[in-house]
Amino acid sequence: MKTTIIGGGIIGLCSAFYLTEAGIDVEIIDKTDISNGCSFGNAGMIVPSHFIPLAAPGVISKGMKWMFDSKSPFYIKPRLSFELIQWLWNFYRSCSKEKVDRAVPLMRDFQVMSKELYQDLAQNPELDFLYKEDGILLLYRSKKTEKEELETAELANEIGIEARVLKCGEISQVEPKIEIEALGGVYYPGDAHVYPNHLMKSLLDYLKNRGVQFRLNTEVVGFDYQSDRINSIITNTGEQIPVENLVVAGGSWTAKILKFLRLKMLLQDGKGYSVTLKNTPQNLTLPSILAEVKVAMTPMGNDLRIGGTLEISNLSPKINLSRMNGILNAVPKYYPELKPELPSEKNIWHGFRPCTPDGLPYIGKSRIYKNLVLATGHAMMGLSLGPASGKLVSEIIQGTASSLDLTLLSPNRF
Repeated sequence: MKTTIIGGGIIGLCSAFYLTEAGIDVEIIDKTDISNGCSFGNAGMIVPSHFIPLAAPGVISKGMKWMFDSKSPFYIKPRLSFELIQWLWNFYRSCSKEKVDRAVPLMRDFQVMSKELYQDLAQNPELDFLYKEDGILLLYRSKKTEKEELETAELANEIGIEARVLKCGEISQVEPKIEIEALGGVYYPGDAHVYPNHLMKSLLDYLKNRGVQFRLNTEVVGFDYQSDRINSIITNTGEQIPVENLVVAGGSWTAKILKFLRLKMLLQDGKGYSVTLKNTPQNLTLPSILAEVKVAMTPMGNDLRIGGTLEISNLSPKINLSRMNGILNAVPKYYPELKPELPSEKNIWHGFRPCTPDGLPYIGKSRIYKNLVLATGHAMMGLSLGPASGKLVSEIIQGTASSLDLTLLSPNRF
């Protein structure tokens, strides 16, 4: 039975990959030409070390301080919106130790599953995306952050994710080629990274060669549906595309798409920024995360990508140069030899990460429409969780046993 996927980001493409591998015909619809979405400009990190969801104890107090600072890692653009108020209220309710404790084993298994699938994909001679298992180095400069990160490292080791705590003088053992100023760090050797631009292009070419049909620059403006089934998709050209099985993996636009079906989804965009420094002579050996400022840095071949921030902006396309400047100004505090300058606005990438109130993705069947599967809400973990999400979607469509317990990921939970 044919499956139509709305959304050509990493979740949509990975869903198409595993559905195609199962012998299912697939068609992908995207409102862009799939050349520069959120899946392209991210830090490319595959992170089993990120097993704690965004909604965690302590985030509220940090967020209240950050949201009034134009250069902070987290910012909510003030606006009068009932949907935003609902999202914030459920975010507040989700920031409890009990809920995080329930989520941690799932997120660990989710991340590990995805990394194992990346290992398989890297063996495919038709895919080329610079996959590297070098680990990731987290750096911190303050005693307060040290306490938080050491607690996370201790928990990681308890649940089977290796974490090596490094004192200042030990950091050069894993990153010997560049000077680092930090109080200490945590090295997660089980993490990996890819070059997202190469990954997306490689997957696109692979899927086209396997017969996947693409309708690009095509916007969904409505549906024909009755009781518990969706019959067709209505596009901005007036065309009606028949539907057998439908997957909506529209990233931050998913909630808007679902309104055409009279479905509500609590989802906010988390805008992020990045710049890619080409042919960087003084490059990193390992990807790193600058803990206090939530900045990610990833060597991608000879290039270096620097990115960060989470700005809930109501899908505003405006680039906040102050926030990008805050990201770049933080780098020399940890890497004195690196002094990246603010580039012209045209060379600053931005993308929207779909954020759920509890920090867990939405993956599962709609309780209203029998032929609708939802897959979104991965926030900053879309690329990391892409293959596992695609595999889960394929299992749902096929009606086979799920690789993970999807209870906490239900799109009907709010």
